[in-house]
Amino acid sequence: MTGRVRPGQVHINGKWLEQNLSGTQRYATEMVRKIAETGGLDLVLHVPKGAQPPEWAAASGMKIRYAPVHGFVFEQLYLPVVTIGRTLLNFAGPAPLVKRRQYVTMHDATPFRYPQTYRRTYVWFYFVLYFVLGRTAQQLITVSNFSARDLADVLRLRRDRFLVAECAADALVNVSPSPPDLSLPDRYYLVVGTQARHKNLGAPIQSVAESGRDVVVVGVAAGGRVYSQTSSLERHAIVPGRLSDAELVWLYRNAQALIFPSKYEGFGLPPLEAQVLGCPVVCSRAASLPEVCGDGALFFDPDDPESLLAELEAIETKPGLVESLRRRGTVNAGRFSWQTSASRIVTNLRDG
Repeated sequence: MTGRVRPGQVHINGKWLEQNLSGTQRYATEMVRKIAETGGLDLVLHVPKGAQPPEWAAASGMKIRYAPVHGFVFEQLYLPVVTIGRTLLNFAGPAPLVKRRQYVTMHDATPFRYPQTYRRTYVWFYFVLYFVLGRTAQQLITVSNFSARDLADVLRLRRDRFLVAECAADALVNVSPSPPDLSLPDRYYLVVGTQARHKNLGAPIQSVAESGRDVVVVGVAAGGRVYSQTSSLERHAIVPGRLSDAELVWLYRNAQALIFPSKYEGFGLPPLEAQVLGCPVVCSRAASLPEVCGDGALFFDPDDPESLLAELEAIETKPGLVESLRRRGTVNAGRFSWQTSASRIVTNLRDG
C-alpha cells in the first residue's frame, strides 16, 4: 500500500465565472482546466446563477451543476450545504466561512500590506475571512514562496500551512496575436496593471513619458467599489483599457519592453507573460518579483524613477542586451506551467 487514496467527489467553487477576467480569474480558469485534464478525479463544477461554464468544462467529463443563486448567497450559504462531507476547491479569493473540508487560495496579503489601496470595509472583510479560514480550512494555497511567508506573517500562521501552486503564462503561447484598433507609435513601452495604489503606475509612467518615450498602459480601468480613487494616466500614456488576449499578445510581441513598477505582488503575472512571449522585462525589485522573474529581467527601485530610466537607456543602447533578456526570459518562464501547479494540488488531494 502506498497510502494514496482517491479523494472521492471533489467540488469546485465556480464563483469566478460571474466575475470580470483578471489575474485571479485567469488563475482559477487554468487551474481547474488542468486539474480536469489530469484525470482520475470525480469533479463537480458549481456554476452561480446567471453564469456560464467554459466550453472545455463539459468536454473534460466533469459534472456541472447550476445553482439557483449567485454572489454572497451562492458562496457562503449554498456551497456549504451542497458540498457537505465533500472536498471543495476555491481558486478565486474568498471561500465559505463555515466549511472546513476545503482548499482555500489566498493569492497575496495586499489588503493588509497596502490597505490604502482599498475601501476600508473591503480590508476588514478580508482580514476576518482570511483569519478564520487560515485556521479552519483543510489546506491553504498560495502562488509564491514570498506570498506564503508574507501571509503566514500577517495571519500568524505556520508557513507550512500553505501549498505553493504558482501562476504560469504558457497558455498565451497558443494565442494568435491580433493588432488592437489603436493608433500606436513605432516604438513604445508596455505597462500592464490597474490603478490600485500598490501598482505604482503614476510617477514611473510620468517619468518615462517626460523622457520622450511613448507608453501604452493596459488594464487601468478599475471599479471604484473596491479601489480607492487614483489619478488619471491619460495625460502621459495611451490608455486603451482592457483588451482581448489576442490584442494583448500582439502588444507584448511588439513592445520595446514591459515596464512593471509594482510595489507589491503576490506573484506578478504580466512579467511572466512578457517573458514567455519574447518581450524584454524591466521590473520593480519589490515583493515576489525577483522570485518570479529570476535572471530574465532588469530590475529597478520602484521608489526611484531615475533608476527605471537608467534601465531603459541600457535597453536602447547596450548591444545584445535585448536578445539576452529575451533568451533568459524564455528560460525563466519555462520554470512555470499550469500543469505542474495543478499536479501539486491533485497529488495533495490524493495523499491527504
